[in-house]
Amino acid sequence: MQVKTLTGAEKLKAAARLIRLPNLLIIILIQYLLRYCILVPFIYSGSPFAISTFTDFSLLVLVTVLIATGGYVINDYFDIKIDLINRPDKLAVNRIISPRGTIKLHMILNTIAILIGFYLAYRVRSFSFGIIFPFISGLLWIYSAKYKRVLIWGNIIVAVLSAFVILIVWLFEFFWSRTNPDFFVTIIPDLQWVTRVFLAYSLFAFLVSFFREIIKDMEDWGGDEPNDCRTLPVVTGLRFSKFVVAALIIFTIVLLGYGQILLFRMELKLLFWYFSIAVQLPALYLFIALFKAREKTDYHLLSLLSKLIMIAGILSLEVILITT
Repeated sequence: MQVKTLTGAEKLKAAARLIRLPNLLIIILIQYLLRYCILVPFIYSGSPFAISTFTDFSLLVLVTVLIATGGYVINDYFDIKIDLINRPDKLAVNRIISPRGTIKLHMILNTIAILIGFYLAYRVRSFSFGIIFPFISGLLWIYSAKYKRVLIWGNIIVAVLSAFVILIVWLFEFFWSRTNPDFFVTIIPDLQWVTRVFLAYSLFAFLVSFFREIIKDMEDWGGDEPNDCRTLPVVTGLRFSKFVVAALIIFTIVLLGYGQILLFRMELKLLFWYFSIAVQLPALYLFIALFKAREKTDYHLLSLLSKLIMIAGILSLEVILITT
């Protein structure tokens, strides 16, 4: 098959697809919002110099982005045959980079990330913190090579990694604050509240990513089935998969509603209404539109709406900063 010669603009567009540039920008946004909307005002307001340096935190963000990029790249390597069916117009491997080049790029990105990760572990005086990064890197490889094609497990892994983007920020600051024992003792009460906030956002990220991944499997059903991918839609059918997604959406709505009741009782009414309008209403629309979806384009739009719900939920961090 003759490969079309790409223009410079087309190569840049293909490269952005390869590394999932919008997703990387979302990761960067999330982690900096967590730092400046939660950690700085609620943990370090009285001791601004006790927080991790901007350089070290930015290195943490860089590590997260590098590992995520490596995961996207290796995922495209293992999905060449599937993507030829599901999204041939968006295929990057063999267009701007060879399969061998994809492997090399993955290794380079992860090597840099792991080395920086162990430097950060040295900074927070915890070798165990550094172990996290090769573990996540290896998990992404295993996911792309095997578990993506295993019923439900691939969806769970992606959801866990989405929550990890949030939790790693908490872990880093936790280990950093422990390097100053006198300061650490003073922030324990505030740290407990902040921990609950991080866990709440991590759970939200997990749930939204979970049902979004199943929706994406529904969108990719045509290419997954002939390539022996045992995704939920392939194994149980689209109808049953819709009920699973619907149950996850309702569960998310109910949990979020419970959180909103707590916010209302705490007189955080602006935050209550933000979640109602920016998150709950789109989630209800997603629930309704799910059962009307028939075509591949319908599922693609549902996947996009799920991502927007995720972004809207994360942007509530700014509302927390404004209202407290």
